[in-house]
Amino acid sequence: MADKKKRIMVASDGSKAGTQAVRYAAALAKRRGTELVILHAVSYKKVGYWAFIDSHFKKEMFAAGQKILEEAEGVARQYGGTVVKLLRESEKLPHVAIVDVLEELRDIWVLVLGDKGQTFEDRHAMGSTTQSVLAELSRREVPVPLLVVPFVADVEATI
Repeated sequence: MADKKKRIMVASDGSKAGTQAVRYAAALAKRRGTELVILHAVSYKKVGYWAFIDSHFKKEMFAAGQKILEEAEGVARQYGGTVVKLLRESEKLPHVAIVDVLEELRDIWVLVLGDKGQTFEDRHAMGSTTQSVLAELSRREVPVPLLVVPFVADVEATI
């Protein structure tokens, strides 16, 4: 089984669905005996003229991202196993940053995402980031499957 050692990656935005995806990915990593990579992409566009504001905004975004990763790590640690946290800064949209990381790491067996995001519209349909990741994986022909975790009360029962 050549891919037994490949890692599982989950990207979380701190939403309930994102936390559910972390739970699912952590349980799956434990079953496979592999490492879990938790990613949070800090995505923003620099505007230059507002450099002072940019630096404060960036600092706040990174602090929020660290908090999201720490909370996700806490959830994942309940399942045991090795967890690696990645905080990725990008001027690109989050879905592009996620696929960039997949291309860089090259040892990810599957990417796990929640089915919904944080915005109002995302709560009623598949999240726009999840849809965009799927399209970007296909466009770039990145050979990593995407596992979309539906928001259900007992995610462990679905594994």
